Amino acid sequence: PARLRASARLRASARLREDRGAPSLEFAAGFPITLVVIFVAYQAWVSATTVERVENIARTGARQASQDYAPSRCRTYALGAKPNWINQYDVEGGATKVDGTDGVYCRVKARLPLIWKGIPIDYTVTRSFTLPLG
Repeated sequence: PARLRASARLRASARLREDRGAPSLEFAAGFPITLVVIFVAYQAWVSATTVERVENIARTGARQASQDYAPSRCRTYALGAKPNWINQYDVEGGATKVDGTDGVYCRVKARLPLIWKGIPIDYTVTRSFTLPLG
C-alpha cells in the first residue's frame, strides 16, 4: 500500500508539472479576443449614441423654429442642442411646405470616426426633421 501511495503521488506530481503554465497560456490566448469584443461593443455604443444625438439636434431645431414661427432660426436652435463631443457636423434648415402649409425643416449631418480621429475610416450620419409651423 505504501508503494501505491508513493506511485500515486508521483503521478499527481507529474500531472501538476505538465499543467504548469496552462493558465498563462489561456490568458494570453483569451486577452486579445476580450479586447476586440470590448472595442467592438464600445464602437457600437458610440455609434448608437451619435445617431440618437444627431436625431435630437434635428428634432430640437425644427421644433423650436416651428413653435416660434421662425424657420430661419432652425440652425441656431439646432446648434444650441448639439453636445460638445460632436465635432464634425453640418446643420441646415429653413422654410418648406408640409401638406400644402408652411413648415420648417432641419437637416443635420455628423461624421463619426471609427477607431479614432485621423484614420480615414468614418461614416456620416444624416437626420432630417420636418414640422408644420405652429
